[in-house]
Amino acid sequence: MSGNAPRPDAPAARAPAGSRGPIAAGGLPAAARARPGRFVGDYRFVEACARPGCPLCGCLRELAGRHLGAVLAEHVTDPLTRARIAEAWGFCAAHAAALGEMPEAALGTAIVYQGLVERACRWLDETARTVGTPEGRRGWRALVGRGRRTGSAPRPRRERCPVCVDLAAAERSHLDALLAGLADAELGPAYAASDGLCLPHLELGLARAGARPEAARLVDLAREKLRALGDDLRRFVDKHDHRMRPSFTDREAAAWRLALALVAGRAELFGPQREQDGAGGGSRPRRVRKLR
Repeated sequence: MSGNAPRPDAPAARAPAGSRGPIAAGGLPAAARARPGRFVGDYRFVEACARPGCPLCGCLRELAGRHLGAVLAEHVTDPLTRARIAEAWGFCAAHAAALGEMPEAALGTAIVYQGLVERACRWLDETARTVGTPEGRRGWRALVGRGRRTGSAPRPRRERCPVCVDLAAAERSHLDALLAGLADAELGPAYAASDGLCLPHLELGLARAGARPEAARLVDLAREKLRALGDDLRRFVDKHDHRMRPSFTDREAAAWRLALALVAGRAELFGPQREQDGAGGGSRPRRVRKLR
């Protein structure tokens, strides 16, 4: 996340779970070595298209895991990285929870959060001396920069979660690569065979496409996929009729979970903090158009 942190398209050390094809020498997917010169994220996106759900959500989820692991395993002693994490008061709730599921990150997490806990203790020491005064009523929200502005001295501001910042940049890169690659012999068919973008990512893609012809292609593919999902949901509901003995296809049985993923997007990508922050420094549109 500092100058030493991996780029959004940096290769992982090993193949992500469920991916297609092995990771070749140097950490690149085998397909990437066969066709050098392309954005590595293209190949990760193609692999994600073979898995259930929004392929972009899948790519970004894997990227978040790689970044969290790299920061706490390799860059935890880097002053710039430590400062960036400290300015954000650690990671957002979603990425802190993800970190809690990574046992190998225990030591790095302890090193980083020791400083944050000590900082909170210093604030509590100051608060203990001013309890009941206007200054003392500022509370924890003031500590993390969420209190209302007053005429008092500048307060510590909470910066955005470093992982969320990097995900927003990678999100834009992936969307631009998808728009540019819809006619590509590999990326185009892979995306057409996938479950398609979730609605939040589809809206972002349409906003970035503007009046380009790729926008119409995205819409056509989305309509086709969502209509098929709607049919699966309808059959799933109909087969629950008490007069019928239900026998669901795999698609019908999985339809309700897929509907959740495609309508809402992943919680760690479209959760409360990214909504509050505008997710990307104001680059995220609220809605491309009103959904009816």
